[in-house]
Order: sequence, then structure tokens, then C-alpha cells
Amino acid sequence: MSKLIKKVAIATLVTTGALSAAFTAYAGKQDKWILEYVYMSGSTVVGEQVINQCTGSVFNSGQVTSNKVLVASEPCSYDDSNNR
Repeated sequence: MSKLIKKVAIATLVTTGALSAAFTAYAGKQDKWILEYVYMSGSTVVGEQVINQCTGSVFNSGQVTSNKVLVASEPCSYDDSNNR
């Protein structure tokens, strides 16, 4: 009987550890975003920047100015399959 209790306890700990790791990975992604900015010169868009916090990449194109405006954002966990 003691061996059965020990096996159940080990299985429970392994399962709890796996679930904890999965929830931690999911929670980490929830705080990250894909951000799209435009660089402005007066009222004209002269450049663009996309910061993908999900992958850690940054894309720039055009001219970089001090006037940077956020135009779009979405969380890493966004699923647009229902919007098609």
C-alpha cells in the first residue's frame, strides 16, 4: 500500500510541475505585444516601426523622427481566426 501512495504522490507532483510550467509560459506571453508605430514629420508619415515583443524583433523602415505615434497593437496571444 505504501508503494501505491508513493507512486500517486510522485505522479501528482510531476503533473503539478508540468501545469505550473505551462501556466507560467502562457502568463509570460500575455504581457507581451506587437506594437506598430509611425514616424511623423508634420502631418506626413515618413517611417514605420514594428516592435514584436513576442519574438523580440524590431523592424524599422523609412525615416526615424522624434514624433513617434502608436497606430496599432495586439497581444501575442491574440487569435483572429474568429474574425475571418
